[in-house]
Amino acid sequence: MTQPAADRVRFQFVTQCPRDDGCGVFVLQMLTGKPYDQIAGMIDWGAQTNHYTTWTELRGVLTELGWQTGGLRKAESWGDVCGVAVVHVEGDHFILYDADNGIFYDPGQPDGPDLHSRLVPLNYLAVQSPENGVQVPGPEPGIHARPDGPRR
Repeated sequence: MTQPAADRVRFQFVTQCPRDDGCGVFVLQMLTGKPYDQIAGMIDWGAQTNHYTTWTELRGVLTELGWQTGGLRKAESWGDVCGVAVVHVEGDHFILYDADNGIFYDPGQPDGPDLHSRLVPLNYLAVQSPENGVQVPGPEPGIHARPDGPRR
């Protein structure tokens, strides 16, 4: 593990360990600074007892909190990911990646953030905070991810 310089860390790291569920909620907790229970309370879990999330649920929470999101974009490598993004990686898992600073916030790790990741990105959603009016990229042509996406 290679920890970044403290002055480059933009988000407070939160781990989901020892849980194996909730990575999407933990990513939004790191991104927004809101408590886990507040974010989890914004999702209709139905009869589901584990907190496995989809792109639709994550985007819904971000929109409700005033965050701007671009379209879902395909990623074949970390170099494809731009700005600050929620990233779905192999293994049906979500992480937060700050591409501007090259910092990975993986809630599946006990410690973090990290400058390196062995995870393989599949697709991502670039985001902008409500305080920042900069537009984020729209969907990449030809990318048709399932709207219900991964359940992690």
